[in-house]
Amino acid sequence: MSTTRSPVNMLDEIKLFSFASLGVLQRLAVHSIDTFNRVFSVDEEMRARFYRERGVEHTRQGRYWQALPLLEQVIRQIPKDQDALFHLGYCYLKTEQTREGITTLEKARELDPASSRVNSILGMAYIQAKEYRKAVEVLQAGLARTPHNFNMHYRLGLALDHLGEYDAAIEAFQNALAIRPNEMKVYQSIGFVLDQQGKHDEAVVFFKKTSEIKEGIQDS
Repeated sequence: MSTTRSPVNMLDEIKLFSFASLGVLQRLAVHSIDTFNRVFSVDEEMRARFYRERGVEHTRQGRYWQALPLLEQVIRQIPKDQDALFHLGYCYLKTEQTREGITTLEKARELDPASSRVNSILGMAYIQAKEYRKAVEVLQAGLARTPHNFNMHYRLGLALDHLGEYDAAIEAFQNALAIRPNEMKVYQSIGFVLDQQGKHDEAVVFFKKTSEIKEGIQDS
């Protein structure tokens, strides 16, 4: 057997460093919880409020791995805290734990079925999980309360497109365009739907518009 070791793949080295870094962040977050519990003698409500505030702050600043243990602690103490459930579900999605994210967001939705932010993110999660019919259901519920939400109209269009409901998908995309008339990805999405319908000449119009917007962005 040769004693010469194969060089470590640079990509593997990068992945290992990233994995180790995420582990450090998680341990730091857990350590902060333990320290708070040891130093302060407070009631459960105050403790949950502290964890929620810190967890939400981490989430908004993109520190999802650090937010997770804090928000999980809140849910252990207050299982029906919708704000914590929403941010926890979002953190699961951002850390590629899609199934956990969906389950958590579904619990948040049970507390307020018409919540725009919950329905919007849950709809996105369902699309990622290829559960398109569920995505349509929650996005339509969200739009009933917030009819001028661009993201929900656009995501609804994506879900309907995947279901093969092309006319409804185009209508959803057009509703999104009414809110953001120069959104390049919407023109592109409409072009793809029209192309799938065999309406190639109409599709070209939207693809050209996509190119025009892209060129305008590059020139600015």
